[in-house]
Amino acid sequence: MNVRKLTILQIRSSDRAISSLARVFETDLPRYRTALPIGFTEEVDCDEDTILFLHSAFAPLEMEEVRELLPLTEEGMIPVVTIDEKGQILMQAFGNGESQRLSLETGFAHYFSRSRNQLWKKGETSGHTQKILRILAPIDRTFLVYQVVQEVAACHEGYYSCFFRERIPGGTWKRLPIPRNFLPEKN
Repeated sequence: MNVRKLTILQIRSSDRAISSLARVFETDLPRYRTALPIGFTEEVDCDEDTILFLHSAFAPLEMEEVRELLPLTEEGMIPVVTIDEKGQILMQAFGNGESQRLSLETGFAHYFSRSRNQLWKKGETSGHTQKILRILAPIDRTFLVYQVVQEVAACHEGYYSCFFRERIPGGTWKRLPIPRNFLPEKN
């Protein structure tokens, strides 16, 4: 049985500042939730492989601007969190050395698709580009944050942000007030 790894972001709820990023196996998620402070909320991305846990007690990480390539994990990747100019979290993806280099050189967000095993420039086919304003990283350099100007929508489902729903206890969903800027074509 192949168990997925999820990306978990702890976010301070008052200003949506990033407190931590971790990669956990999906089977460890229930145990992870029990260690969180009472009263957290949980937002899930469109692919259900990145989860934001929000709480007022989470202290934000100190971030600094970077202009160099960061070391990769043992899988040859680095997590990338993308935020807009106001700090709203738009998406989470992965980068490799080449995607980092292209992002720095072109000023547009590039990622590495693990499922397609290829580089991709966000918006190359849709026109929904991400113009990079700043590239940030925590002091330990374990992940990147691209602060961007997002054109139209970050989510392939048409929402401005991939985090357009909250998981309610019991496994149901509550739609968040994230604009849906287009309806994707069905193939």
